[in-house]
Amino acid sequence: MAHSATATTFAERYESTLVPVIFRPWAKELIRRANPRDGEAILDLACGTGAVTMELAAAGVRPASLTCIDISPDMLAVAETRAREAGVSATFHEAAADSLPLHNASVELAFCQQALQFFPDKVKALHELHRVMVPGGRVAFCVSTALSDNPLLDAQARTLEKHAGAEAGNAVRAICSLTDPGMIRELFEEAGFSHVEVERVSLALTHPDARTFAAGAMGGMHTGDKLSPLSDAERGVCIAEFLSALGECFDGTALHFPHVSNVITARA
Repeated sequence: MAHSATATTFAERYESTLVPVIFRPWAKELIRRANPRDGEAILDLACGTGAVTMELAAAGVRPASLTCIDISPDMLAVAETRAREAGVSATFHEAAADSLPLHNASVELAFCQQALQFFPDKVKALHELHRVMVPGGRVAFCVSTALSDNPLLDAQARTLEKHAGAEAGNAVRAICSLTDPGMIRELFEEAGFSHVEVERVSLALTHPDARTFAAGAMGGMHTGDKLSPLSDAERGVCIAEFLSALGECFDGTALHFPHVSNVITARA
């Protein structure tokens, strides 16, 4: 699969535009904190197009097993293609987070980035994750903090609401819908996890061509393509206003912005 501006499907645009700039850096951060070891059974939960899976391989980690689960067949198709092309051995399942096709106590380390906020029943999903974890198994999650912390998301929400409607703007705001560290801690503890740590982390992210990024990102968010109903001219105006709304994060050519999340680590 070509990872370029020629990507046409939503999942391909997500992979070619958002993953290198946002999801790959967060995958690296989670992997650094979790310190995966060779021979572990690893789960990439809500894997999307496989950012964590591919970064594990790039880091030279050799798991005993690597399982990738996502509710989106399109995302899984891209993830599986990338893994196959890179020679990465993994098993892929289309499933919801609250109904995992895994045996009890079969996972030693689980990753999940920028997805917990979208689980319809977060407690049930975390209970289900706890079920499949071995006692003492480790988990590493990240979830975006407030919209006010994240200028890229704030600009997206305001611009999309103006040009594509309230539903489109609210889809971006939903990315920042689970921000309270105390609430996050309670969710994990209610599901049976211990040693729960919630840390606010800011990554400095960049893209050398902000206009190219904007064209892909506004139509390739993990909340779906919100620009498809617009004409080419309307899309162009929307993208220009998005760049303007970024303020000092856009220097006229490149994009430089903070991306802030709560990073959660815990033990089963």
